[in-house]
Amino acid sequence: MKNHAALILHNRDKILFIKRSAVKKMLPNMWAVPSGTMEEGETVEMTALREAKEELGIDIVIENVIATVELPELESRLHFVSCKSLQDIIHFDQTEIQTTAWMTFEEFFNTYTDEQIGHGLRYLRKHQKIIGNKIIL
Repeated sequence: MKNHAALILHNRDKILFIKRSAVKKMLPNMWAVPSGTMEEGETVEMTALREAKEELGIDIVIENVIATVELPELESRLHFVSCKSLQDIIHFDQTEIQTTAWMTFEEFFNTYTDEQIGHGLRYLRKHQKIIGNKIIL
């Protein structure tokens, strides 16, 4: 089972959501949160820091790992990492990401259906309690 860090990246009262590139093998054209596969020797936190830099061009502050979810259908384990952006401007890699949106969880879940979002966000939709911009699983 592969481990992935899924960034619950917030800035003020919004969370960063991304629409994955059409050329991605996994979940093309789907809305998700920034994420990446853990490399050998990495911790979840190290993966989150690396992915934020590689895919978004930003530095982040890790707050905590808020949940770990196994997705057997994808042979994956998602570690949801709450983190804060140190920059307002994101320079995303267009081979990875089509577009981005800063929204509250409530706005996001009211806008997109399960058919438009990745597995991790589907899990969050079903198992979360939202308080402000914080999600509690």
